[in-house]
Order: sequence, then C-alpha cells, then structure tokens
Amino acid sequence: MGLHRDMERSTYLLLGDLATMEASGDLLEEGGQCGIQAWLTHRWGTTPAEATNLATLARAVHRQQLPLVDEAFGDSTLSLGEACAIATSTEKAVTDWVKVLETADEEFKAQHPDVEGFRARLEFGLIAYKKECPKASVRQLRDAAKWFVAQLDPDKADRDYDETFETRGAQFSPTFEGGFLLRMWGPGADNQLIQAALDAYTEPYGPDNAAIPKHQRTYDAMMRIFETALAHRTCAKAPKPVVTLNITVPLKRYLGDQTAEPAVTEDGVVIPDQMVSRLTPKSWLRRFLTDAEGKTLLDVGQKHRCAPDPVRQAAGYKEFHCEWHEGCDMPRSWSQFDHIIAFSHGGATSSDNMQLLCSTHNRLKHRLQVKANQQIWEHHHTQNRQEAKKENGDGEGDPAPATA
Repeated sequence: MGLHRDMERSTYLLLGDLATMEASGDLLEEGGQCGIQAWLTHRWGTTPAEATNLATLARAVHRQQLPLVDEAFGDSTLSLGEACAIATSTEKAVTDWVKVLETADEEFKAQHPDVEGFRARLEFGLIAYKKECPKASVRQLRDAAKWFVAQLDPDKADRDYDETFETRGAQFSPTFEGGFLLRMWGPGADNQLIQAALDAYTEPYGPDNAAIPKHQRTYDAMMRIFETALAHRTCAKAPKPVVTLNITVPLKRYLGDQTAEPAVTEDGVVIPDQMVSRLTPKSWLRRFLTDAEGKTLLDVGQKHRCAPDPVRQAAGYKEFHCEWHEGCDMPRSWSQFDHIIAFSHGGATSSDNMQLLCSTHNRLKHRLQVKANQQIWEHHHTQNRQEAKKENGDGEGDPAPATA
C-alpha cells in the first residue's frame, strides 16, 4: 500500500505540472501535445476516458477550484481515483448549473448559489460523505454526487427527464433473413420500470437454464411481457401486479416541497417528481415513520424467521448497496437481507437487526462465523481437556513410596 500511495502522489503532482504547462502553452513545445488528454493517451497509453478524467482533476487542482479535494488527497482520505470521481462529477454538475443560471431570472439567482458557491457546496458534501463512509467506492461517490446535485438543483431530475424524453425512440426492423432487430432509448428513470419488468419475467439462473446466456433469457422475458400484454389487452385491469419497483419519497417532497430530499429507488437512483406523480395512482403506498436522523422505527418483533416485506423495506431504508463492512458496489436490488445477530443466537427479526448483503458477502459472512465458532469450540475443548488433566492427574502421578 505504501508503494502504491507513493505512485499516486507522484501522479498527482505530475498532473498539476501538466495543467500548469497547458495553461502557459508550454505543453506543446515541451511535451509535443496540445492538451493533457492527448499527452496522457500518447505517453502513458491510458484510454481516452481515463485521460479525460485525469485532465479534469489536473485543471481543477491547477485552478484551485477544489481545495478540500486537494487537502483530502494530501491526508490520504481520498485515493487518486476517488479524487478524479469527485472532480469529474463536480465539473459536470457545475457545467449544467451554468446553463441553468444563464436562462434564470434575477429572483432565481438571488435564491440559489452562484457557480462557485454551487461547486463549493457539492465538494463539501462529497468530502463529508467520504469521511463518514470511508469504505465508499468510486461508483458510490458518483451516486452520492447525483444525490447531492438533486438537493442543490431540485429541478434537475425533471429537466433531464424532459430533455431525454424528447429524444426517446424505438426501432423495430425486420431483417432479410427473417429475423428482426429491436432498439429502444429513453430517460434513465424509465429504465427502472423496464428493468423491473424484465426482472419479473426473467427465469432465475439455475441448473435447468445454466447453459442459457443472459441475453437469451432477457429475450425470453421480453416475449413473455408481449404475450401477457396481448392476453390481457381486453381486461379492465391486469389479474395481479407482477412488477415491483420500490421508490422512497419523503413526505414533504411528495407534497410538493422541492427543498426536501429527492425520491429514490431502492438502488439510489433519483426519480423525477413527474414520474412519481404518474406512478402514484397505480401504486401501493406504505408509510414509514423515522426519527430526525432518518432512522426507521418499524419493528415486528422476534416471531418471524423470514423478515416480512415491511421489515425488509424499513431495514434497507436509505441503503442502496450491499452493507459489507469493507464496502461493496452490489446494488440493493441484487442483495438479500440477513440477520446481523443470527436468529439461532437470539437475534430479532427486526429492522435494526437486518442488513443488506450480496450473495457473495452473505456466504462469506456465514463461512467466517462457522470458522469463528469452530475456533471457539476448539479453544473451549482444549481448555476442558487441560482442566480434566489437572483434576485427574496427567497419567504420571507421584513416585510410589518405598517399600519396607
């Protein structure tokens, strides 16, 4: 880790030097390239995407736009990749915010931060998040950035949805060979509905279909969706709900307060308000009561080995990824609930004793518990044998008394 950290520090310093040379115009003369991206791609062989991320960080450091990131990298709070994630997420959000301010009236500008204020607030929030969750990965930092942006710019989710919706489309093209091609594109929020429908109709991966690739099982799921739609197109309503999409909406936001936290899916994807309004009439609503810190108070006692839906939903409140203590990027929808204190050891089936674990870390947790229990048993067994030897003698005994 020490060598890796030294390499990252050297790279960080070099990025600052490259940004200085680029700003002064010396990079072309001394480095042979016009921009940092071209230099990194040519000299280091990095991918264009990685070079762009590093260049964004380099320019932000050179312009002193992210002082907290610079400080956090210096004290090892951030890795180089995490610093890049914050720099690129911040730059993208600031670029969008500039466009918003250009078309905003004076009243809007008076009530919202300017460009540098927006950048500083977003940077502060991301650094605070990283310090509070030191195991957060680059992906989770990018997700957190989207959540903070939704707080700073409440209309962004709806604005992005409208822009992408305007360019939505689908193409169905029969081929000369008698087959067909189907392509669709649209807003990211609608992706959540499509993914939920595919999950509901996709056969689980098991021994019977282990040889069937994922793309073929997805095709089979889409055909089932089409067949179900044709079979029930004359029904007043579908026979039963087959698709579940869990969305958490703060009450204030639901009532129209855009200063409240945004609506999110179980994987932490921000959902625009207009989509929540569109889905509400056809959805089941469940109320959650939380304390000031957002902790749920729901508890159903210890009588249930398998947690019912209310406990599962409450236990995962505001948890969007696997809760493995060393960090994990597996989204909530691909994870499963597990007792923190095992039910067999008296653990309650309650929201405060449940955690989200992906299948890999769920198995690892129980394997480590079994190993720990075995070590405890061996320790006690060894102690018992030693105590038994002390009580009964070690087999040698005292020397026999001399006989007359």
